[in-house]
Amino acid sequence: MTVVNTLTHGQDSVVSQNNKVQTSGNHRGVMDKTDDVNLEKVNWEKLRYMPRRKLAINCGVLVGFVVVCMGGGGIMGAITADSFGDESEWYRSLEKPSFNPPSFLFGPVWSVLYLLMGIAAFAVWTKTGFTKRPLPLIVFFIQLVLNFLWVLIFGIAKDLGAAFVEIMFLWVMICITIVIFHTVKDRAWTHLLLLPYLAWVTFASVLNFSLWDLNKK
Repeated sequence: MTVVNTLTHGQDSVVSQNNKVQTSGNHRGVMDKTDDVNLEKVNWEKLRYMPRRKLAINCGVLVGFVVVCMGGGGIMGAITADSFGDESEWYRSLEKPSFNPPSFLFGPVWSVLYLLMGIAAFAVWTKTGFTKRPLPLIVFFIQLVLNFLWVLIFGIAKDLGAAFVEIMFLWVMICITIVIFHTVKDRAWTHLLLLPYLAWVTFASVLNFSLWDLNKK
């Protein structure tokens, strides 16, 4: 009987301990969920009670970044409208590789990419400002200028060789921008918004080289 009682008591202790562990685990799970809910509530409250002046400034800067990116790209597109696509006699006369995309694709793609660039730059600005840590935005605007410059070299100067050299510099600056954006505290995710841009410029670089190689004469 003593042995039986001891075993029974041991089993009861194990069950009791298991119940305590399970209860503690469930309690921690509830606390984690509660913390997540509270964090979301705090973030919403911050946005809700953000001073109107600060909110207006943030909205204005966001619009500014998007306008600079998309507006600049639109201006470049307008300047070179007669140099790209099926409406350009020069562009139609070029011998093209088999993977050359249809002309109507360039406008929508660049519009989306410029929008993503503007959003990424704004998000970084909310942490770095223009003077607190200027390097990320300096590098960003350098690559943006190189982006616009390539359009002029390719479309206005019609120098495919020089355009290829220039777009390689652009490609390098985009990579540097992505790396630097990734180092910005609480804004590391912004580099993801630039990955489609890098992919498209990589494709454009290959296309540019192919056009230059096929039309050297």
